[in-house]
Amino acid sequence: MQTLRLGYAFARSSLLIFLAHRLRYLIGVFNYVVYTAVSWYLCEAVFQKRDGAIATWGLQEMQTYVSINWIVRSTYFSNSDNILAARINKGEIVSDLLRPSSLLLQFYSAAVGELIFRALFMGLPVLLLVIGIFGLLPPASVFDAACFVFSVVLAFHLFFAINFLTGMCAAFTEKLQGFIWAKFVLIQFLSGQFLPLDFYPASVKAVFDWLPFKGIGYTPMSIYLGRWDSTQIANELALQAGWTIVLIVGCELAWRGVRRRMCVLGG
Repeated sequence: MQTLRLGYAFARSSLLIFLAHRLRYLIGVFNYVVYTAVSWYLCEAVFQKRDGAIATWGLQEMQTYVSINWIVRSTYFSNSDNILAARINKGEIVSDLLRPSSLLLQFYSAAVGELIFRALFMGLPVLLLVIGIFGLLPPASVFDAACFVFSVVLAFHLFFAINFLTGMCAAFTEKLQGFIWAKFVLIQFLSGQFLPLDFYPASVKAVFDWLPFKGIGYTPMSIYLGRWDSTQIANELALQAGWTIVLIVGCELAWRGVRRRMCVLGG
């Protein structure tokens, strides 16, 4: 119960902070609409050259894939890796050690607060604008829609865990910005953000299928579009949930290791 109260307090604080900077996210809404529009028309141009189908994907499927992917990303995205790395490098992490809660709980709760804000003030407005301007395919079925929502929740946890682990690396190096940017770009490709994994060579896709990154983008969207039957959906969600548990546990173990390192170094 104490943990829940602390988590609620951190999440509420994060939400209030973001509510105080609404203009920044109005600009973000415009940016994500532009990203979606560019992806939409790029798909249209490419598919017109290929007689309307590529790798079993139709034009409307692909346009819906990239559009919903951008909208979902606008909801769960956060800069927790940058924030954590900065706190470690500046020594501000010492104050976090004095709080009666784990660092993981603090950052997770803050990410949940940001998620709520982004869903209401970025994801929802972008979705309504994109539907009004372009139109999107609906979920394949009610079952697929429910599984899609669950998969997006897991995608948020995967993204958070990867960011947290990336931020932890700041304890071992003074400059982490280059690595963070490399991680950012790699996730776009490994998760299927820009391109479904079906477009990659079979040998490459076979490797990507076992990595956690596809759970951030490709898995939710494949479920949304009804490209998998119920058995495959269950298997993919189990893999996504398994990676989520592994990475969250990895975050806690990484923090314990980094905390011991800082104590040994006199931090």
